[in-house]
Formats: sequence, structure tokens, C-alpha cells
Amino acid sequence: MNNKSLYFSVAIVVGLSLACPARSFDVAVWRGETTAILVPDYAQLGEAPSGIGMRFGVLRPVKYAPDLESLQRLECMDRVEWGSKAGRPHVVEVSVPSETKPGLYTCGAMNLHVVDRVLPPSREWWYFLDLWQHPWAVARYFNVKPFSKEHYAAMRPVYETLATAGQKTLTITLVDRPWNHQCYDAYSSMIGRRKGADGKWSFDYSIFDQYVKFGRSCGLGPDIACYSMCPWGYMVDWKEWKAESEESKTGEWVERREKLPPGTPEFEDYWGPFLVDFSKHLKEMGWLNDVYIAMDERSLEDVKTIGDFIRSQVPEMKIAMAGNSLPSKYGTKIDNFCMILGAGITDEYLAEAVARRKKGMKTTYYVCCGPPYPNTFMRSGPGEAFWLGVYPAMCGLDGFLRWAWNSWPQDPVVDADCQPWTAGDAFLVYPDGSPSWRFLELRNGIVAAEKVRILKEQGLFADDLAALAAKFKPVEASQGKCDFPAMRREVLSIVNKRQ
Repeated sequence: MNNKSLYFSVAIVVGLSLACPARSFDVAVWRGETTAILVPDYAQLGEAPSGIGMRFGVLRPVKYAPDLESLQRLECMDRVEWGSKAGRPHVVEVSVPSETKPGLYTCGAMNLHVVDRVLPPSREWWYFLDLWQHPWAVARYFNVKPFSKEHYAAMRPVYETLATAGQKTLTITLVDRPWNHQCYDAYSSMIGRRKGADGKWSFDYSIFDQYVKFGRSCGLGPDIACYSMCPWGYMVDWKEWKAESEESKTGEWVERREKLPPGTPEFEDYWGPFLVDFSKHLKEMGWLNDVYIAMDERSLEDVKTIGDFIRSQVPEMKIAMAGNSLPSKYGTKIDNFCMILGAGITDEYLAEAVARRKKGMKTTYYVCCGPPYPNTFMRSGPGEAFWLGVYPAMCGLDGFLRWAWNSWPQDPVVDADCQPWTAGDAFLVYPDGSPSWRFLELRNGIVAAEKVRILKEQGLFADDLAALAAKFKPVEASQGKCDFPAMRREVLSIVNKRQ
């Protein structure tokens, strides 16, 4: 039996200890909370208690290779099929209204303990979640024109599922292929650029505006992360007018793609007029305070050069960065900084996070194709996704980032492999908007993090929470030297205390 099979055979998934002799199990929730529960194989559920919402489903298998070199094909019980009770394992999503009376409720074999504390709606969570969206993957999968009416209809369930976890950022692309073509589907620019015969630039924000409004209507935001003034290979695109001759007024718009390194006159000519025009447009839309020019895993020199240039053009423009050096090392103000999990999460980094918070800046962490543990791969074991979600509350960071919400392979419902990435690295949701179990466990961890924040504000269980936080060691965790299921149980036993 592989570790993923074990994921669905252990009691930790329900959050509290199982009362096996009575063949029932216990779950504790706060008022206002939505939680996902994996139902033990022996348990039968009945009708939802009056006033409490329950959505029932089944986990369906998805094929994957356990590593990039393996020819072996395994199955992960990962895709949630809501509305079905056929097969196993069963999943139930419990939603408790904030006005629910505290106490014990039963649903067949499930004893549901409603704790007399209130969790605010996800849009009000302090937790800063940033899972990057990929609209072109949706367009390709459903064979619709990008940003057409049909495309937005297909994206809505995918984005609304993400909103249930309190997603704070909408992913925007300023250039074609900002990360080259690392996914099955390439990203394109959401802003049109043209350079006329007189050398002047013009910009088309119609798709950008429409997409931002759509994302916010799905519950995403308010932040808008714009990638990137430092694309891979420094490659950028635009359309340029080519006249038939020097005297001719006729011609055509031709596609241009060139390498423009930061600090060069060509870079400044390309980006300077855009920054000024873009900021003017954002002010008109009322969005300037929400926008970040975002970069990821770029060099110290490039980030400083670009950051200083941005501020020389638009001093009030914000910058976001995912990297692997201390934010203070970049030599320019980074309003939202994200450090990769592992050796980078040092005492010095956490101290900078405290100082940055006092200045109104965000400091988070991320995982991607690494580290091997904890992660949200198909092969990841029980408790890992939950650990990722709750960790910021244990160390004083503001939240969590991951590079791929829906960068699907050819057909993720059938096969999760997306070379060159480990299976599961590229997505956490399925095309119809149904979540992966990995996402639901990540969300459960985020909920626990919000509970920790509230308990700290109320001065409750301070000693227990401090002792718990001391057990979260990122370097050891990234080496697999952590009992993730045990950590999950301990977190839930504390945040769901009734007294």
C-alpha cells in the first residue's frame, strides 16, 4: 500500500479521535465554519441536522507517476465528485451558519460538536493566500475563445472554489509567456501594446479591466499581482507599425519579440511609458492601491534595478516578489515578499516579517516543485497539505503562495502528470470546479490558522499555542522529519477546544 492509500485509511482525516467501539466519529467546528471531512469507511451518514449545511461526495481516482523517472502508474483518490454516494471514500463538507446554537448534533455516525466561537467569512480572513490562476488552461480545456462569454462561464466555478479558501490575489500577465512555456498551456498578455510609426506607445486595457472585474465577482482579491517586468530570458512582445515605405501611409502591424534586460535604454523605453500610462488607468479605475508589479525567483541585481526604476516612474506603485534571499538583501522596497519553505525560513527572516508588518508590508512563504515535504503532490502523505495551510500562524508569517491553481495537463481528470513537474504540482482544482482533496486539506489548515489568530487575539490557550508553535520546524519538515498526521491532530485538538 502506498502512502497515498494510507491517506484514506487513517482516522486523522476527521480531525478528532474516532470512537471506534460505538462505530461513530467526532468532528468539532466553529460557528461560521465550513470544513471538509473524509468519512471513515465503516461510517454511515444520515440527513443533515436542521439548519446545518452538508454536501456529500465521493473521491475519484486520478492516475499519476510517483516521480519523474518512473514508468509506474498509480492512482490517487483525489478528485471530489459532489452529489455522488456511489463508491468510496466518502467526503462530506459541513457548513455551520454563524447563528447556529452551540452543542452536539448528529448525522448518522458523525457526532458534530459546534463550538461557541465564530469564524468570519473567508473574504474577511487575515490569511494571505495566493494561488496563481491560469485562464488559458480553461480556454484550451473547454475549447472556447479566451475571454469570451463562454470562457468566463467556464472559469467561474473554478475561481469560486478558490474563493472559499480566502484567496487574496488575482493573477495578471503583462507580457506573453512571462515564465516561458513551463505549463501545458502558455500564458499570454492581458494588456495589448502597440508602437506607432512615431515611436509612441499605446495600450489596450480592455481584457485586463474585464478580467479584474470578473475575478472580483468570483470573490478573489482585492490584490492584483501583475507578472512580470522580469520575464524568463527578459523576452517581451509588442506590435509595431511597419510602413510599406518611408513615404507611405499604408502598412501593417507586425509582431515583435526581443530580449530587453533590465537597466538598458531599450528596457526603459519599453516599460517607462507603460508604467506611467498604466498607473493613470489604475487611478481612473480606483485600483492603483491594489496593484503589485510582481516578480519571482529573480536575481538580487535585477530586482533592485527594476524596483528602483518602477519607483522612479510611479513612486506609489507596489512590488511583490517570491524569492530565496532575505527581503532586506534586495536593496529596494518589496511590499509583499514570499520565501521558499526550508532553510530560508530562518529566525532572521521571521524577525524581518515582524518589522515589515509594522510598516504595512506582507511576508509569506511558498512551495512549488520543492521541497519534497510537505507539499501538495499526488504522492504527498497525510497531513502535509494541512501543515502547509496552518504553518503561517505558527511562525508569524502572513500567508502562503503556490504557483499553480489550475495549470492543468492535457486531461487532469484522467491523468495528473504534467512534465517536467511532479504529478499534482501544477493544479489543485479540476475543470468543473470540483476540488482536489489536497486543496480541501490545505483549506482546512488555513481555517485552523485563522482560528489560531482569533484565539491569540482573545488571549486563549496561550501556553498550548506557544508549545505547539515550537514543534513546527520548517527545515526538518522539508526533510520529511515530521509526523504530519500527529501535528494535524494536535492542532485541531487545541483550536477546537470547547473550554
